[in-house]
Amino acid sequence: MALKVNYNFQSDFTHANLLKTEHNLNKNLERLATGHRINRAADDAAGLFIADQLKTYATSLNQGTRNAQDGVSIAQIAQGSLGEVYNILNDVKAKTIQAANTVDADSQKALQQDINKLVDAVGKIFSDTEFNGMKVFKGDGTTTFTIHYGGRINQEIAIVSSTAAAQGGADGTKVSTVTLGSTAYVIDVTSQTAANDSIQKVDNLLKAVDTEAAKFGSVQIELEKIISNNETARVNTSDAEGRVRNVDFAKEMAEFTKNNILMKSGTSMLAQANQQPQLVLQLLR
Repeated sequence: MALKVNYNFQSDFTHANLLKTEHNLNKNLERLATGHRINRAADDAAGLFIADQLKTYATSLNQGTRNAQDGVSIAQIAQGSLGEVYNILNDVKAKTIQAANTVDADSQKALQQDINKLVDAVGKIFSDTEFNGMKVFKGDGTTTFTIHYGGRINQEIAIVSSTAAAQGGADGTKVSTVTLGSTAYVIDVTSQTAANDSIQKVDNLLKAVDTEAAKFGSVQIELEKIISNNETARVNTSDAEGRVRNVDFAKEMAEFTKNNILMKSGTSMLAQANQQPQLVLQLLR
């Protein structure tokens, strides 16, 4: 058996392997502590890139869902206001029919006054309805809300409301006008003939209000479907990221146990290897 003092191969070899085991053990501890298999690019450069891209897309989908929920809120606010307008116009129609059955000028004037006040209330609903400070209806043109619902470029839906305004007459001798879209509906009950004509106008106006409400309802349905799809895509994308980034605890714990045993045994063997050169002392006695 050759005995050497200047270089202890067994000790050096054991120490080198002990360093490798220590490195692997530290990796095990890091992964078990963070729950991630990939904590930096050096762990898995391609995997980190894929996981980060998936995480970014999932985050974008989540924000897109919140944006779409804002769109649903806008549609609901608009439908609620149009529902109130519809109820008021039903009262207007009842008074129009009443005026068509009245020949007394004073009664017609009083009914026109009532209609003017009701139409004025409609005008206030149109002008006061808003979402986050933005008017939903404008008397001087359409209002467009652009909803970016997705996680990519150009994934947008435009919510467009028609021109909507209403002006009640100043007194019982002045007629009322409701504008919805490109049509102005004049409601005049100052005479029996005018009142009879106004019945059809109010009917047409009620249909226009229903059409406008249906438009917002359709947008709401579309956005709700998009929200459902976004959530499904977000969950699946996050799951895909997890499979790339996250650690398998059972597997990692098995590796940790193995490396922990190797660390202890390696330390013990290093001590044994360091004892071998001392055999030389026996030859010097």
